[in-house]
Amino acid sequence: MKTFLYMFRRYRIATLLNLFGLSVAVATFYLFMTQVIYNRTYNHNLNDYEHMYRLEIYGNLFGDNWGCTICRPFASMMKDIPQVKSVVYYSPYGYNADIKVNNRAMTVPVVPIGKPGIEFFTGKLISGSSKAWGTGATAIVNRSNAEKMFGTANAAGKTFEINTDNGGMKPVTVVGVSEDMPDNCTVSNGLYICDNESGMTDWSEWSYYVYVRIDNGASPEKVVRGLKQGFMKAQGISPKDEKEFDKQMKFRITSVDDVYFSGIAPQDKGNRSLVDVLTVASVFVLFIALLNLLNFQLSEVPMRMRGINTRRVMGASQGSLRLKMIMESVLFAFVALVVGVLFVVAFQRSEACMKLVSGDISFSAHWLLVAVMAVSALVVGALAALVPAFYSTSFAPALVLKGSFGLSPRGRQLRLAIMAVQFCVAFVLAIYIGVMSSQSSYIFNCDYGFNKNEVFYAWLSDEAKAKRETIRTELKKLPFVESVGFAQSAIGTSDQYMGWGRGNDEHQMSLQVLPCDYEYPHTMGLKILEGRNFNEADMKTGAYVLNKAAMQQYKWLAVGDSIGRQNEWGPTSNYLIVGVCNNFKLKSMRNDNSRVAVAFIIFGPDMKQWGDRCNQVFVRVAKGQDKVEAKRRIAGVLNRLDASQKYEMNFLDNDLQQTYVEEFRFISQVKFFAIICIIITVIGVFSLTMFETEYRRKEIGIRKVMGSSVGSIVRLFAMRYTVPLVVSFAVAAPVGWWLSMQWLQSFAEHTPLHWWLFPLSFVGVSAVVIATVVAQSWRVATQNPVESIKTE
Repeated sequence: MKTFLYMFRRYRIATLLNLFGLSVAVATFYLFMTQVIYNRTYNHNLNDYEHMYRLEIYGNLFGDNWGCTICRPFASMMKDIPQVKSVVYYSPYGYNADIKVNNRAMTVPVVPIGKPGIEFFTGKLISGSSKAWGTGATAIVNRSNAEKMFGTANAAGKTFEINTDNGGMKPVTVVGVSEDMPDNCTVSNGLYICDNESGMTDWSEWSYYVYVRIDNGASPEKVVRGLKQGFMKAQGISPKDEKEFDKQMKFRITSVDDVYFSGIAPQDKGNRSLVDVLTVASVFVLFIALLNLLNFQLSEVPMRMRGINTRRVMGASQGSLRLKMIMESVLFAFVALVVGVLFVVAFQRSEACMKLVSGDISFSAHWLLVAVMAVSALVVGALAALVPAFYSTSFAPALVLKGSFGLSPRGRQLRLAIMAVQFCVAFVLAIYIGVMSSQSSYIFNCDYGFNKNEVFYAWLSDEAKAKRETIRTELKKLPFVESVGFAQSAIGTSDQYMGWGRGNDEHQMSLQVLPCDYEYPHTMGLKILEGRNFNEADMKTGAYVLNKAAMQQYKWLAVGDSIGRQNEWGPTSNYLIVGVCNNFKLKSMRNDNSRVAVAFIIFGPDMKQWGDRCNQVFVRVAKGQDKVEAKRRIAGVLNRLDASQKYEMNFLDNDLQQTYVEEFRFISQVKFFAIICIIITVIGVFSLTMFETEYRRKEIGIRKVMGSSVGSIVRLFAMRYTVPLVVSFAVAAPVGWWLSMQWLQSFAEHTPLHWWLFPLSFVGVSAVVIATVVAQSWRVATQNPVESIKTE
């Protein structure tokens, strides 16, 4: 221990830097593993999740893709399959409802769900009973919303008022309270309203998720087979036509353990390969720290060897000396563990840092991981000391006391080899980060086919929807406003929109349908390629504008004809196609937007029962305007015209951040990991250079006495790292290329892999390494050579 303290006092900066590096590595291991656990346990909180599945369908309105927003008759069919224990359906298109509790206004999310309701997922309620649920105006609410509404989770029997379609309020009774769903769950929290059972025979409304729980040991394939047979029978399809049917439509049930990674629903954003990357990164950061600590202790060996072998001469055994060195390293790792824990605590208290992670990262939620982290840190400390401990005690004491092992060729080669591995990791990560940054830039800056940079939008209240033309008129009085439109959805910010499957035989169509008003396409800056744009007269009759992809896929369609020209649609919504617009990025870049068939529709009088779907206002301002001021003034007009809610305008381009939240979080995590690894590598280079200059202090002094310049000495040290850097880059470049291509494949649309990222990565990492070497060697090279020779 005395030797350890002596080395700490003599090489304080190097020791503290290595302590810092190991501490950061331990904290990074913990943080990354919480994210791995968060993703791998998605939906594991659901009751009996091992036997729970989601129904998914290929074909029909999903075209050449799988989809999970289906109609309720499938839920009825599933109930008749022997292997199915229970079935539930719910709408992912929940909405925010304005409610009053004791005259206190608030907004809560509403989730329409069929029986048996939320208990299908939670197992049981924590308060109340669902027996009366669905009878009259009743609701079940999750714990956190119950506490928000009533100040207590024991809210069964309490009442609140909710807005109705006619603008009034009606009382609703809470009959039960369910446990909160965690973040890593596909089921939403909110007010659970029992869906109208009359829709169980409605084949036209494809907007529900259907979940089933099957018997223990039952085959999912048998369930799918039973569903297909039931559907074919209901549709009058003969069993002899089954092969032809399979070409048009397929069924499957996906375990809830896998739905997050399926990429089918908007919230299914998990990526198993990214989770695997995080898992490897979690372990690898400890491995890098191990290499760094090993290199640090190997560099110390020549400085400690004489003292260690002096103790051997004095009677100490090899085993005791080795154990002492290992315990010193374990103590060092323990201190690093404590500091790492403090880093995690500081991370938790930083709002900016917490944006890098998902879910609960507290120690209380991951006590087993805390134990693994502690053991891992101590094992790293022990392993890092093994080679130095055995090496430094493997020589005859007399030989050691006579000579110097500071410049041992084998020792220098081993230290450089370890450093080369760290260089490889740094290069791979630099390339990976470059590709990720390039893709991020592509997401924000590529041509979306519509104007996203000058458009603001906001949700409208029922009161505001009745004043749309007044709102349009008043907003256009603002000098910077160019256009105002209304629609159901913002384009480009989601992966799921309303889908219609229409037609039959050879005239089947699958369309993404966006209800809007006559000025919406113009507001979004969509270009009309054929025909005309909507006009105000279309509001009285109904009309369509289709994108180019829709016209190319369904070649029987023509501008000027009705969309159901062969009358497969019937009279409702069978309007004229008045124009064709350019293709644009309706969905995220996870999808191939060039193949998405889109129909903008203005509802005619015959669709009055569908309700008013234009519940968002979109405002395009002139380029070069002060967006903050424009946002404030637009919100001011809306607040003046509608006092029922407080308006805040949203930037359409800012919503891209939410669309790609998982990807951007992963990019941030990898950048964080890369910075940590590069910091640890730089610490290693600093320590290695510091010890090497110590070993060669006399040589440096003699060189200076013989006329060598400071620059030539610095170059001597810097050139020693040139070959390891070049060799490491040659190994790292193909690995970085492969990893980058694997990640880019998760996007249907992505940036090319630019060649210049590779030399840029080499220059960037090499510059940091060489700068570290130069800074450390400069310090020794500028010292008085007389002092260097004398101290030797």
